[in-house]
Amino acid sequence: MLKRLALICRVKTFLFSAALLLLISCGQQAGTDVKTSGASEKKGAAIDLHRANPKPAAVQQYEEKVDNDLNSWFFRVKLFETDKRFTYRVSLSFEEVSGEDEITFPNLGMDPQPVIKKGIAQNECIIGFLDQEGAFREYKKVHVVDGNLKITTLKSYSTSVK
Repeated sequence: MLKRLALICRVKTFLFSAALLLLISCGQQAGTDVKTSGASEKKGAAIDLHRANPKPAAVQQYEEKVDNDLNSWFFRVKLFETDKRFTYRVSLSFEEVSGEDEITFPNLGMDPQPVIKKGIAQNECIIGFLDQEGAFREYKKVHVVDGNLKITTLKSYSTSVK
């Protein structure tokens, strides 16, 4: 009888420990997750998904002179606001090639803070954003492949409400 009681106590202790470990591990987030506690949660109001007056001028831009002795060409990337708060128009140019695309930043509960930084290679830049703590998060890479402009997704982000 005493052995049976000791066995039951050990099983209960094991189950309690396993349940506690499961709760702790489920509560942790991966290193690249973006926290959603932002200004809107502090104010208690959701951020408006539409922008009433998008700025006509570029909010961020990157420019690099192309190595060419005959022409004055540039690699340029510019971000423009749209009427959708988290969507930006991307204007791209390299030598005589140009194009446009859209990029949508994750909703962190605050106005997006897009940033463009120089990439590792020539004619390359990284489009990202600042999170709530002001840390730069890489998002897309704009680069030239065989004379053509290309946008590559470096990382994906998602948000959740706790």
